[in-house]
Amino acid sequence: MRLAIALAATAIALAGAGCGSDSSGETTAPAVSIPAITAPAITTPGRPTATTAPSATATTKGDKTINPNAPDSATNDIPPPEGSPQERFEQQCRQNPTACG
Repeated sequence: MRLAIALAATAIALAGAGCGSDSSGETTAPAVSIPAITAPAITTPGRPTATTAPSATATTKGDKTINPNAPDSATNDIPPPEGSPQERFEQQCRQNPTACG
């Protein structure tokens, strides 16, 4: 009889342990929708737009030879576009060389 009582108590304890809710602290987060962020394109005034270099290999201007496909440097002085801030700077330097050092 003791064995039957022990088995019945064990069965009741096991059944009771399986019932109820899980209180492990886990919670479910609510669904949140985040709208897409849109921003206008960034533009910088005064910057010339990128253009492709002409297909010419070398041009002679005065006593200097200019290669438009090579980078602008002291030995390959490519003139800036007309009316650009770079052209105004170079004109100022020609008029007042001490200002440009």
